[in-house]
Amino acid sequence: MTRFQKTILATVGLLTGLIASTLHAAPTQEDVFKSISDNMSQRQDTGQFLAVMAAIAGAAVLFAVISKHRQRDTGAKALNHQGKLLKEVLRSTNLRPAEARLLKSLGESQSLDNGLVMLLCPSVLEKALREKNGKVERKVAVQLARKAGLIPTRTK
Repeated sequence: MTRFQKTILATVGLLTGLIASTLHAAPTQEDVFKSISDNMSQRQDTGQFLAVMAAIAGAAVLFAVISKHRQRDTGAKALNHQGKLLKEVLRSTNLRPAEARLLKSLGESQSLDNGLVMLLCPSVLEKALREKNGKVERKVAVQLARKAGLIPTRTK
């Protein structure tokens, strides 16, 4: 590249820089006010803002529900009603209510709160059968024990 070409190239670059700097001048006060009024007159889109706020509120409610669900005790409730327990046992063992009353009286003779202990613990029933009890006949008590499956049935 010759010296003349370098000079021309430098001059063109200088002129280009001067033109660019004058074209990139600072905006006037009128341009600034016009831009502000244009921005203020534009309608704001609140739909998107409301959607975001609704999503945040929904997430907070969902978090609260999940937290409450985890704190809740999900265990089965205890069955502490002796009458309901007695009915359930009577259904499973095919004992009649009269036989349940007999178990109750046998249990009272052994100082038990509930006659169902007799069905659960055959040794207590055996002890009650060996003792003399005025309320319950031995023959009826033995039939009850056989029916409950605590004493094997006789074969003839």
